[in-house]
Amino acid sequence: MGKDFFFWTELLIWYDQNGRNHFPWRNTKDPYHVLIAEFLLQQTHVRKVEEVYSQLLLNYPNLSKLAVANISSLEAIIAPVGLKYRASRLIRTAQMICSQHNGVVPNDYKKLMQLPGIGDYIANAILCYAFDQPVVPIDTNVIRLFSRYFGYTSKNTRPRMDKELAIKIREHFKGMQNTKAANLAVLDFAGLVCTAKNPKSKECPLHQNCLDFISRKEL
Repeated sequence: MGKDFFFWTELLIWYDQNGRNHFPWRNTKDPYHVLIAEFLLQQTHVRKVEEVYSQLLLNYPNLSKLAVANISSLEAIIAPVGLKYRASRLIRTAQMICSQHNGVVPNDYKKLMQLPGIGDYIANAILCYAFDQPVVPIDTNVIRLFSRYFGYTSKNTRPRMDKELAIKIREHFKGMQNTKAANLAVLDFAGLVCTAKNPKSKECPLHQNCLDFISRKEL
């Protein structure tokens, strides 16, 4: 059995049983809702986001409302998850979408990248989760799982900026029937099993073919 086949087979079985699909942003394809979720999830533990996400959408149910938001009020809502600077970026993003895209979140990578606070990860997350495009958002969690399992390394001090590594990772997603499910499976597995500290290696369903586990076992 090939490493790729084993990886995806076991990972998707695990995801089917353990996926964190109770999060409200996973049960919508509304591009505005997905955009809000991705802004809040950036550099923030997922457990903290749910209440803030619901409160923000309650107060600003659409882009036009967000575009005229009072920044102090929005900062107060975001405060529990920190990084209050996201409030000004959200307002500016909403204003640009309303003025330049007729109030509709773009389904184009280049257009999304022109919006304040949206980088490669958020752009690809919006395209995948809201528009079902077969793209792969890559963050440190994704890099950690693929680096450990496949033995990838990066010469870049910030692996997230390593374009060659990103290409290698994205190769593994080619031909997937459901890229969204594959992306979410990787995120959840990295967040619950293949964690940055104290990974649950012995109960990991991938460990028999994981190069990191094998190398540590041999020490």
